[in-house]
This record gives sequence, structure tokens and C-alpha cells, in this order.
Amino acid sequence: MIKMRSLWCVAAAAFLAACDSPLDTNPTASIDADEALTTQRGIELGLNGAYRGLQDGDLYGNVHMVYPDLYVDNLEFTGTFQTDREVFLRNISTSNTQVLNTWEESYDGINRANNLLDAIPNVSGMAADLQARYRGEALFIRSLLYYVLVSYHGGVPIITEPSRGVDEASLVARSTAAEVYALIIADLEEASTLLDYEIRDGRATAGAADALLARVYLETGDYANARDKADAVITSGLYTLNADYAENWTQKHSGESIFELPYSINNSNSLAFWYFPQSLGGRLGFAPTDELYAVYEAGDERRDFSIGIQGGQLYGKKYFRVANGDDNVVVLRLAEMHLIRAEANARLGAPAATVQADIDAVRTRAGLLPTTATTQQELLDAILRERRVELAFEGHRFFDLRRYGLATTLLGIPAERLLWPIPQSELDVNENLTQNPGY
Repeated sequence: MIKMRSLWCVAAAAFLAACDSPLDTNPTASIDADEALTTQRGIELGLNGAYRGLQDGDLYGNVHMVYPDLYVDNLEFTGTFQTDREVFLRNISTSNTQVLNTWEESYDGINRANNLLDAIPNVSGMAADLQARYRGEALFIRSLLYYVLVSYHGGVPIITEPSRGVDEASLVARSTAAEVYALIIADLEEASTLLDYEIRDGRATAGAADALLARVYLETGDYANARDKADAVITSGLYTLNADYAENWTQKHSGESIFELPYSINNSNSLAFWYFPQSLGGRLGFAPTDELYAVYEAGDERRDFSIGIQGGQLYGKKYFRVANGDDNVVVLRLAEMHLIRAEANARLGAPAATVQADIDAVRTRAGLLPTTATTQQELLDAILRERRVELAFEGHRFFDLRRYGLATTLLGIPAERLLWPIPQSELDVNENLTQNPGY
């Protein structure tokens, strides 16, 4: 079933109040949603909890940053967990517990956002500008989570009202992928108007909404809007490409970051632990492929920052704070906007020089010469290659290959494997759900 929780966990001392954390064992740290979301402070704490949900290990704290690379040709399985092995083999069972966990955590987060959206208009005494900002942030969070779901599963149930229990109303049928994307776009377009173009570390802004819209429009084939949204972010003047590629991770909330999830020793993730070998304090559950390592051109500064070699074994080191697990996760950054604008322009038949300028923005930063691509196909191929090395281990590769129409051929999989299964336990309790073909 779609797991809905009725308690909002709020901790006044915590900047990112956590819901559903295994560390939240004190029952006095939780209050009922009806109480929690009736004041401005309650809304603020509820939003903190919603952001904290994005940080979960089943989402951006691990899985969603790894599986899109593990499913394709960037990472290989070097661990012991069967759930990860199934992803690597591109043969995911309907009983895969990790896929189920990501589904459940996504809907938990959506429910948090829905509760906020329902409550915000009813909080007395809250200034109109704050109401607008909080609504925009909640819409952004909901959109990001629906984007995770539709990316893996295609059409999923659309739920836009709060749920405080499991009843007939919560047993929702699947909408089409187009309907899910339409909701995401509508939410983000509204969020873009409610929020400001400004720097607010760890929070949704108009820049973040437009950046996610650029990604969504590209994915759905609306290239003109993808170009325009990416252009709005690039020309806003708020963000700059870091002079050094490594600064995206060695500096938290760098000038290139558009939306970034913060982590600390008290609110950690396991990315570095699963990428690093045991000799360096990790577990090496997955490792970069030889093929990925070979794709980097000679002199590409991105390779040696992203991939290390220990005892003859490749390992990912873009996330490197293995002792404390406090690597921030950069969800949206300016380099991706350049590559989105390049791809959108290329698909729209823009002049080669226009497309080359965006490709070269990331190539020059990496210490490489300008691209030699000139024809439309050469430019698209060059963009795909740049996305692979620029955005490695950031959760893009599977979706890129699928968007380019290359996944079935390059990976040797049937078309049915372009979507992942709906968890069987969801089907068991919701007769209105249907499974994806091939599962």
C-alpha cells in the first residue's frame, strides 16, 4: 500500500526536523499533524521535516544517486545485497525491498507536502509573503518526489490531498506518465512564481523550480521550454560555474549549486561509505566501470576527482567524507543547465555555435579543448558524452540513455525494462493498481 503516516515529527532544536528517522525514539518529539500545522512555527517545522524526507537514504541520501548509474554502464555491483544485484543485472523483481522503500519514502514525502499545502492557507496571522513562500517550497518538494516516482515507474497514483490513514480513498489507481508530468509541471510553474530568485542554502527557490522544470521539460520532449527554463537560470546571474570542478563537492553550497541537500555528522548519508573500499573505511557496494573510466579524455580533470584507484580497484570518490558521512548532495547545479540548454537547442536545430558554447562551458572548466562536433547528431552525441562524465554518480545516466533512445540497444534489455516494477506488496493491498508490462 502507499504508506501514509499521520504524525509529523518535530524537534524545535533541530534545523532539519526529522520524520520517521530511526533515531527519533522519544515519543514527546512527535505531535499530531492537526496540532503541528496550525501555527507559523508548526509550518516551519513541518517544512523542515519535508526537506529531511528528501535526505533519506532511500532517496537522495543514497539510492536515487546510485541506482540510475548502477542500472546501466557507469557502475558495477561489488557488494553483497541482492536488492542492488538485481538493479545491476537489470532484472528487478517485484519483491525488491529497496524499490519498495523508495516508493514508500516518496509517498511519505508527498503526504508531508500535501499536509503543508492543505494547512498553510488556514494558519491565522501568517504574512501573505510567507504563505506564498512556504506553499512554493512544498510544491517544489512534492514535484521532486513525483519526478523520482515517474522516472522509475512511469505512471503512478496521483495523490494531492492529505492522507492520515489507509482507507478506500487511499487506494488510488495509476495515472498515466503524461498526467504525472503535467502535475509536476503545474506545481513547479506555480512554485516559480511564488518563490524568488535568491540564494537560500538547502531551500527551494525560483531558480531551483526553474532548474527542475528545465530537466522535466527536456525529459518530456518540450525542448523550447527546456531551453527557456535553463536559460532563465543561467542568465539570472545568481549562479556561476566553479573554476574548479571539485569545488562542487569540496565546498558546500558552492556558487554553482542551485539546490543542495545539507548533511552533517548528526544527519549523515552513506554515499562515501558505499563507494569507498574497505581499506579506506568503506564497504565498496558498487564501483565505477572500466568503461566509464576509459570514456574520460586525456587531461579531463573530472576523472581523477571522481574516480580513484586503490589496490587495482576503481572506486568512486566524488563523495569522500567517509568518516562523518556529511557529504552534501547537489541535486541541481549550473553545469546541468548548460547541458540541458545545449541538448534542447541541438534538438531544435539551433546553429552549431550556439550549442557548442554550452558544451564548451563545461569542457573548458574541465581543462579540455572546445568540442569538434558540428552536425546535429555529432552535437547530440557530444552532449551525451559530456553528461556522462560531468554528471557521473549524480543520478542521471539511465534516464539519459532512455531519453536518447539508446538504452535497449546499449544495455541489451527489452523495452519493458525501461520502467521498473510496481512493488508487489502495493499491488497486493490495492486492487486498483496495475503492474508494468514484463513483470
